[in-house]
Amino acid sequence: MNRFVVVGVACVWLAVSATGFAQSGGKTDPRLTKLAKQWEAAYNAKDFAKVATLYGEDGIVNPPNQPAIRGRAAIQDWAKGMAGVFTSITLTPTDSAISGNIAYDAGTYSGTMASGTDKGKYVVVLKKVGDQWLIAHDIFNSDTPPPPPAR
Repeated sequence: MNRFVVVGVACVWLAVSATGFAQSGGKTDPRLTKLAKQWEAAYNAKDFAKVATLYGEDGIVNPPNQPAIRGRAAIQDWAKGMAGVFTSITLTPTDSAISGNIAYDAGTYSGTMASGTDKGKYVVVLKKVGDQWLIAHDIFNSDTPPPPPAR
């Protein structure tokens, strides 16, 4: 496992622990599940402007094998570009919790691609802005191993 992934997971775990989240034991908060389903519906409808509005102004997407995508305009462009990879995505939240103005949602995804399907997992950290939950950090990765290096 890449040491950066290990360090990243450790940092998220420490941040979650330090903010007072109780272990939810696989429970999901319906408000956060609703947001995940809004993301899914907007992406599948190819409404990438709507996808971007689900992120904070300074939101960050950390896709695999790419640099971080920062800000709503860049996230909208990235999501539009992802439509060439994933024609549809299904999100299944498995664990989420809210503590004050910070929350997390973790789950799995299944994506339809021209070449078949892909399955993986995701974690998002959310911040409450006014009365709205917005995605601050979004990271995901595939369960499918990468292809072997070319020889």
